[in-house]
Amino acid sequence: MKKCLQHFTAAAFKRRVASFFLIENNALLMFTIEGILFAIATNIINNNNNLFALRLGATDAQVSLVSSIPQFVGLLVLLPLGILTDRMRNKRLMVNLSLLAMAIFYLLIGFVPYLNGYRFTAFLLLLSISMGPMTGYNASWQAYFSDVVPFEKRNRVLTARTGSMFFVNVALPLATGALLAYSTDVGYKIKIHQIFNWFIFLVFFMQIAAVMRIKGGYSENIKSVRVSDFKIALKELVHHKPFMKFLGGALFFYIFWQADWTLYFLGQVNYLKMNEAWLSYASIGAALAQFLTIGFWSRINERLGPRFGVIFGNLGLALCPICMIISTSLPPDLGPVVFLILNTLANLAFATIPLNIPQYLLSVIPEENKTLSISIYTIFITLSNAIMPMAGVKAYQLLGNNLNAFRGVFAVLFLLRVLSSFQWYLSYRSHKKELYAAR
Repeated sequence: MKKCLQHFTAAAFKRRVASFFLIENNALLMFTIEGILFAIATNIINNNNNLFALRLGATDAQVSLVSSIPQFVGLLVLLPLGILTDRMRNKRLMVNLSLLAMAIFYLLIGFVPYLNGYRFTAFLLLLSISMGPMTGYNASWQAYFSDVVPFEKRNRVLTARTGSMFFVNVALPLATGALLAYSTDVGYKIKIHQIFNWFIFLVFFMQIAAVMRIKGGYSENIKSVRVSDFKIALKELVHHKPFMKFLGGALFFYIFWQADWTLYFLGQVNYLKMNEAWLSYASIGAALAQFLTIGFWSRINERLGPRFGVIFGNLGLALCPICMIISTSLPPDLGPVVFLILNTLANLAFATIPLNIPQYLLSVIPEENKTLSISIYTIFITLSNAIMPMAGVKAYQLLGNNLNAFRGVFAVLFLLRVLSSFQWYLSYRSHKKELYAAR
């Protein structure tokens, strides 16, 4: 009897170990594939939407709307989707519904050039509405990821996923940039943009198939959907000091990062005169720096935690304004080359942003009403994203709408990003003291 019990216990232990590694390997593989597909779609979106808007007849001010207006739409759906997702037995359902909705919207965006005088308006409208499911995907994905992957394995899985996404960002812009730069004819370029959007439609469907193959994530405790849960979750978050400290630091960081998102693009196009090929080279250089360094930052995370690396990621972003100031001060033939080099160097620590920020957030978020809490956090970041790109362009216009004004805005952003890096350092030191005191 004793031998049978020992055999049963040993067998049960082996099954549990095998099951654990099966889940881990499945999550590692499928989250990586899912990340690659998402990177393909978002790389094409992020690198080409502003160019598409310009070719549809948008002005510089209207281009800033491409970054800002969709964020307001995202704000409207975050709370309802957060409440609904927390009440699902498996948050994978919300991830896939969001991907399906995005696929449909990008299919429709491919047809906007046929609307003649209304094509930019239709593009902005569809792009804005598509941000609803995009924000729903981002919030539900983080919650689903934390349900599937144990805390101690998140850095490894997230490193594999993020590293593969960086690899896509290295390879893909070369192809998309070459296709767009092949001809100077605007009609040709618009057709290429249409094909890009229809391709994104197919990629999102492939991503749904990948997510369906991820195992786990089921919850036994399912609650009914109640609007009052928002008040409960908000009250809990306000009194949860680790989260409030993180939120304050994250907001200070995002506000002054997002302020130059449109200006950075306008600087490359208007002042450095970079065409699609040069824009793709800059994107590839940045992605290559991120891809080559993500392993290093992942090992730093294993030793020092996600709070440490963010300091250097922020410092790298502080170098981007300096990169733009120096590049636009040089002769036209040297500016793009110097920009390419400096922009690549500034991205050596950027891998810590997509790798560390989600881990930092998940480490301070309460487990109860998790998706809703993530949605509340995302509301603040999305609101900043909706305002700051327009605010950056507006500041540039108010200061003179010329090269001196352009450099002045970037000089201010440099100083503010240095301060943001310092506040991440203070947060890390405070956390270390708390851990030391708890021992």
